[in-house]
Amino acid sequence: MKKNPLEWFVFGLSVALILALMGYLGVKAFDYRDTPPDLHVKIFPEKARSNQNIHRVELVNLGEQTAENVLVEITLYQEGKEIDKAELSFPLAPKESVQEAWITFKKQKHGNQRMSVHVLGYNKP
Repeated sequence: MKKNPLEWFVFGLSVALILALMGYLGVKAFDYRDTPPDLHVKIFPEKARSNQNIHRVELVNLGEQTAENVLVEITLYQEGKEIDKAELSFPLAPKESVQEAWITFKKQKHGNQRMSVHVLGYNKP
């Protein structure tokens, strides 16, 4: 029984896809980097509530592993003096993800305030 051109095309396409998948998996097997969580914290002021000292906090995990129970400390400084402190807990930060949270400081918002961020720790699930 002779195959028609459509059957040969489908066969060729299937072989090409299987070879491409095997090549991709082979490259990933040799190029895999098991890096720990790479946590970065970004802080954005809430513009809608200009009279309150509320900020949106983004936790970005650029590493290849998941971080669990991430504890972040944010310190508020005014004129070089520590005036307030807040802590955030993120239950899970999967690899290559962005998590959001909000913090509120007791002190009123002033123009010359700055913040210091410190990741206190995390667990490896």
